[in-house]
Amino acid sequence: MEASEPCPVCEAGALRPLREVDGVPYLRCDGCGTILAERAFLDRTMAGEARQYDDSYWRDELSSARQRGYGASLTRLAEVFLYARRPIRRFLDVSCGAGTLLDAAAELLPEIADTFWGIEPFPPPPEFRARHPNYRVGFLCDLEGRFDGGTCIEVIEHLPPEILAMMLGQLAAVSEPGALWYFNSTQPDFVLRDDPGYLDPFHRGHIASYSVEGLRHVFGAAGFTVHALPGRDWAFLAEYGEHPAMDANGLLTRVWTAMPENRARLEAGRFGSLLLSAGVEGARCYAEAATAAWAVAERRRLMDEGPAMILRAAVRSPGRAIARLLRQGR
Repeated sequence: MEASEPCPVCEAGALRPLREVDGVPYLRCDGCGTILAERAFLDRTMAGEARQYDDSYWRDELSSARQRGYGASLTRLAEVFLYARRPIRRFLDVSCGAGTLLDAAAELLPEIADTFWGIEPFPPPPEFRARHPNYRVGFLCDLEGRFDGGTCIEVIEHLPPEILAMMLGQLAAVSEPGALWYFNSTQPDFVLRDDPGYLDPFHRGHIASYSVEGLRHVFGAAGFTVHALPGRDWAFLAEYGEHPAMDANGLLTRVWTAMPENRARLEAGRFGSLLLSAGVEGARCYAEAATAAWAVAERRRLMDEGPAMILRAAVRSPGRAIARLLRQGR
């Protein structure tokens, strides 16, 4: 199959065939690297003719959603409080599923339970939904007021680019200036290297794997700045407004210099500093691991290139090259 249109994400690269999954062709952009199901299947998805988020979907999804909600998602919630550069007084879980994270946050932080909200357009049956009073059924445009940040966990891989752009327009409308959003969604490098089964059009409904480079175009059009999270090719941050791009050091600086009000709110519950510690350590482990991996790779590169560099120098200055060899113990 030949690519017949530009990538709808970055609008610069061309879509090239990658593989077929359950009869659905997936293509990858040769520019931004984003992976998408073929155009015809994306159109079927938008028409509601592909994966239906029905009772069978929720039976499979609720178990993993509970594991996330009472596990890793709580750490991500804490990270939002630490990375944010505005007080988090209204926190929203976007497309929150059954609302498990709301209930988990309320159990750990009952003193500020009213901080947390969730919105879900295609909810599970009522008996599986959150008990939290701020759980809402509907779309972002149905919400009143604005939010200081939140999470969007395992959502955008279900969305065609056009629907993602529409969702981000609505998210911008409910975002305070500087609102910080944590998105969890597996990126192409991780899919190709570690989890090819992530592309799953019918069972899990995964029709896309967006790259950070591609997402910068889509989020930027809605007024957001995307920050890659070093060491996590399955997550990123989106900050409402124009902000300098951050590297690992910049991200860690935000964690170490978190707003006092946000730190205090994380410590407000009966578990004391548990969520604060989880957020700090969660941020550190990935950023520091990424920095260490870069240092190892750079040292290996220099070791591999060292002899060739010395030989080139020997042609220009034999005495200087000999001195370098003596210093390096070669």
